[in-house]
Amino acid sequence: MILARKPFSHRILIVDDNPLIHEDYRKVFTSCIEELPGIDDFQLAPDQDGEPTCGSSSSDRRDLRIDSVYQGHDAVQMVVDAMEQNDPYSVAFVDMRMPPGMDGLETIENLWRVSPALQVVLCTAFSDRPWDEVMSRIGQTDNLLILKKPFDDVEVLQLAQALIRKRDATLEAGIKHQILERLVHERTAALEHAALHDGLTGLANRVKFDERLAESLQMAGCGGNEAEALTVLIVDLDHFKFVNDTLGHPSGDELLRTVGQRLAGAVGQSGMVSRFGGDEFAVVCERQDASETALVVARIRSAINEPIDIDGETVRVSASIGIAVYPNDGRTPCDLFRNADIALYQAKQDGRSCARFFEPEMDRQLRERRQLEQKLRDAVQFQRFTLHFQPLIKSDSRQVCAFEALLRWQDPELGLILPDRFIPLAEETGLIRPIGDWVLIEACRQAQLWPSDIRVAVNVSPVQFRTGRVPESVARAIYSSGLEPSRLEIEITESVLLSDDSNTLDQLNEIKELGVRVVLDDFGTGYSSLSYLRRFAFDKLKMDKSFVQEIHESGVLAIVRTVAKLGECLGIETTAEGIETEEQARCVREEGFTQIQGYLYGKPLPAEELDTAFQLGQYHSAAVLPLAPPDSSSCVSDSISEILK
Repeated sequence: MILARKPFSHRILIVDDNPLIHEDYRKVFTSCIEELPGIDDFQLAPDQDGEPTCGSSSSDRRDLRIDSVYQGHDAVQMVVDAMEQNDPYSVAFVDMRMPPGMDGLETIENLWRVSPALQVVLCTAFSDRPWDEVMSRIGQTDNLLILKKPFDDVEVLQLAQALIRKRDATLEAGIKHQILERLVHERTAALEHAALHDGLTGLANRVKFDERLAESLQMAGCGGNEAEALTVLIVDLDHFKFVNDTLGHPSGDELLRTVGQRLAGAVGQSGMVSRFGGDEFAVVCERQDASETALVVARIRSAINEPIDIDGETVRVSASIGIAVYPNDGRTPCDLFRNADIALYQAKQDGRSCARFFEPEMDRQLRERRQLEQKLRDAVQFQRFTLHFQPLIKSDSRQVCAFEALLRWQDPELGLILPDRFIPLAEETGLIRPIGDWVLIEACRQAQLWPSDIRVAVNVSPVQFRTGRVPESVARAIYSSGLEPSRLEIEITESVLLSDDSNTLDQLNEIKELGVRVVLDDFGTGYSSLSYLRRFAFDKLKMDKSFVQEIHESGVLAIVRTVAKLGECLGIETTAEGIETEEQARCVREEGFTQIQGYLYGKPLPAEELDTAFQLGQYHSAAVLPLAPPDSSSCVSDSISEILK
């Protein structure tokens, strides 16, 4: 094993007015000094023949390059030239006294101005200036060592080697520090970007949007100049969840990225686009009034409506947009964003795929809706619902064959609230699920108290089917009440089947397997009514009441006749609802409808009134309802006892 010296490639500058001193330095740096190797001077080298050699070979001697000058100003010029050539000196040995020119201290000061990293050995005799005077002139520094004359060779060589290594370490530490500073700057910039931008689309996020909006409002309101309007837009993709669920989340992410790029292109330099999360985007446009904003909105809608190709699939989406304009719709970021959100809600209520500017009336309506929602939640918690029941009459015998359970909400402050006011809200908030479960259980419980040949019909919302738990809820209701399953009818509308979801059909089949009857309600109002009959074997068709109300209009009677004939061909019952006059009843009866329902034969009545009628014996299996009087179109029965006499 050979111990080879580490190579050096450093320049040493000797500054002394005595030529003999220069010769002494050269002897030191070119002599072989095998007797004093430092442990750090050696490194392991591969095995090879031969004996260890010292660092005095010709190649080693060339590793330390020695230059000599006799005056301070020459030394400064040498260092300047070296710096320009990017080959700086590592160490300078400088004599204290060098007449007639600059002394050592002045020389060192000038050298450091040119090369601050230069390591300096100040050579001085005991008779020269004291140390405290030197420090007062030079100052405290790590780049200066004092070498007292006379000095020996080993001392000079060790000083040179130590200072060279110190300089290398200092330069290396400086380079690492610069690298670290650059990395810190890059990482900080990356973190700042991540903190202010959306990771999926690269757009600004909510934090940056809030900052931009605050700055824009401050500029718009400077000096009280409120003529410089700005607008806030909230853009929400319509039915994005359906696309995300059917094509998968990667495709959904690609859709969001594409929409984000199109939004940024449509807005351009007039504003900033941000993504808040999910499928919701926000835009702030400076120096734009309502008319200018309308043009931006048109560009946004046009861009979003363009087909998008995702992995070979053509996807089309639309957007609902809410708009608030400063200063009319708000003077603070919070007010502007809130009112734009209210306008977005109105756009969704108006059918989606549209844009709405904020109006104060929207705020009032939304406040009322929120109050109604809170009251609805209280109603669920404190069970403030009741069921009313409306009879269904057999056309041929005029006997009561079933009652439809209709939900009512009795609020302490608002009084009786009808379903058309709160059912859409219940579906939107998800409260329809617990409400629907309660209706099923309560309707079955009430029906169990009736004669065994009278059925009960319960409406089930499409939202309830989305949970996949409707068969479970139906089974729980009939088993807990003890009601015969065949006495329960589940009424659904065509909207339940619009999604063409096999899960919905599976649930309907499970319900039928329980022995429960399934009825298609509001038949004739959907887009594919006949196709539903092919996909599922319903037990009954209930024709929508709009056909009864318009039965005398051209073509409507033919539709009524067709529905009745269709039920006959399928071998299932048909119900005409909305019957209010005897003429309407006669028409549907003559056309072949098997059941009739409407105010002509009874309004929906509370359960307690129905129970009273049964307890008084006003109903028995052979009871026949009398024909309505001639003026029955204007005389509607209000009591179950009247129709059961």
